[in-house]
Amino acid sequence: MPLSLKLRGALYYFGFWGANGLYQGFLAVHFRELGLSPTQIGLAIALFPLCSLLFSPPVAAWADARNKRVPVLMASLLALALSLLGLYLARGFGGVLLGMAALGLSLALAAPLADSLIGRMASRNGLEYGRMRLWGSLSFALASALAGLAWARVGYEAMFIVAAVATLPLIAIARALPEVAATEEGRGSLLHTLHGVFRHDRGTLLLLASVLLIGFGVGLAAPFLGLAMQDRGGAAAMVGFLYGTIALVEIVTMRYERRLSRRLGDAGVLMLSAGLYALAYLGMALANSPALMLACGMVVGMGFGLFFVGSVRIVDARAGAHQVSTLQSLRNGLAFGLAHLIAGPVGGGLYQAQGPGALFLLVALVFCLAFWLLWGARGNINTLPPHALTQSKTPA
Repeated sequence: MPLSLKLRGALYYFGFWGANGLYQGFLAVHFRELGLSPTQIGLAIALFPLCSLLFSPPVAAWADARNKRVPVLMASLLALALSLLGLYLARGFGGVLLGMAALGLSLALAAPLADSLIGRMASRNGLEYGRMRLWGSLSFALASALAGLAWARVGYEAMFIVAAVATLPLIAIARALPEVAATEEGRGSLLHTLHGVFRHDRGTLLLLASVLLIGFGVGLAAPFLGLAMQDRGGAAAMVGFLYGTIALVEIVTMRYERRLSRRLGDAGVLMLSAGLYALAYLGMALANSPALMLACGMVVGMGFGLFFVGSVRIVDARAGAHQVSTLQSLRNGLAFGLAHLIAGPVGGGLYQAQGPGALFLLVALVFCLAFWLLWGARGNINTLPPHALTQSKTPA
């Protein structure tokens, strides 16, 4: 019997983020054991946002133009598994760079394509996207915690083998996702989509600008949360507990994002996310103990849950069938590509010069600016463009 649509989406996210949790938090530690310097590790990890920015939008536009989103997603997942095996074999800096480039490219393609397919599947069938996406946060938290214990015993090389094997079943799940139905709206290129957004869709343009600003705030803070926890007296276990808590708390706001949007509107959900982020990082700037950092981390998780699910759902609602993956890839490339490329060096320099307090105050200010941008743009964001209003959506 075919799996229900809701189960397909939940299984995909559970498997995808669970596999990611097996290795993502341990890459820097493994590369340091291989003898790479901090600068080399930073360059290798910077390939993730660079690939997301440069390659994700044009490939997604190609998949949109040819209605080949599912085949491209399946190929990306296979490439993801192979790149993990390549990192298992990599030893020198050159091999690590090559493996990380392949891994970053695979992730940059797979993540927005899956978001576009599952997000459109949810909207066309009356499903709540957040209820499927929350299973990814749960599996990431569980996999990270268990993997930390396992790799400490058997070594970090094993994580690439296990993660590659865990990725392979996702190909079958991706094949079961429904392709976005072809329309007569036209099949434009990436430049055509960008031209349409800039000329005729002010709401989507302002939405992408707010996503970029929120992504900048996330990129400023996220790489340095563990360092701040250690600098304030937290042991290694507290660092892991902080990231696990953030991932688990995401589930709550992912679960209720759609209900909140009915009360607050689409812009209101993102404003609430920005407000929670600002409050959390203001608290972190003033925190002087690991316990207070952990309490603020719970609020960070609430903000991220609303931001991720809300931005995916709102972009899907505004996108025509001929551009759904293109716009999702732009959202992903701006929030986790361009924003993180700029924010990483800025955050690192400020942390080194002034410490975590000054960095987190800047982060809180960035989220306050995002809140006011969304406040001014709420009328445009809450008003769907004509092509979105005419899209057929069939309740399940």
